[in-house]
Amino acid sequence: MASSRSIIAAGAIDAVRIVEADAGQLDALMTVMRGSFDPAFGEAWSAAQLAGTLAESISFARLARLADDRPAGFTLCRCNGPEVELLLIAVVPDQRSLGIGRALLDRACSDARDLAAAEIFLEVRENNMAARRLYGQTGFAEIGRRRDYYAGAAGTRYAAVTMRRLLSA
Repeated sequence: MASSRSIIAAGAIDAVRIVEADAGQLDALMTVMRGSFDPAFGEAWSAAQLAGTLAESISFARLARLADDRPAGFTLCRCNGPEVELLLIAVVPDQRSLGIGRALLDRACSDARDLAAAEIFLEVRENNMAARRLYGQTGFAEIGRRRDYYAGAAGTRYAAVTMRRLLSA
């Protein structure tokens, strides 16, 4: 995405800028990654995984920065023809429930539309109810499940819920 547009997350305590992210912001993205994903589920990516995906021409990312320039969240997506997959979305815990996740998700959908995608997909751990609630509120619908996809602590397994949002006007 070549756009330098930014938006303000409505409802956030501080103004939040959402900007294009690339490998130059890897440290900021990894700061969010380390603070956002519960290690009990092993969902966080390594810096090498993130950098490799950012280097793909079909991938795009956005970074949310607070007024003081601290990273607050990000999205990472991959476009494949008429479909976009939301690979990752994260918001640091002390900035949750302020509208940042919704703003990032809305921006990912807007970016997908700009790429002429017709729909956006994601997968979420079945017991991640806060994320599932946000996705449902923003137009995503459950379309499938992958049994035992995620591994939790002590070998507990969780299904991945596959969700889709149509991007028509």
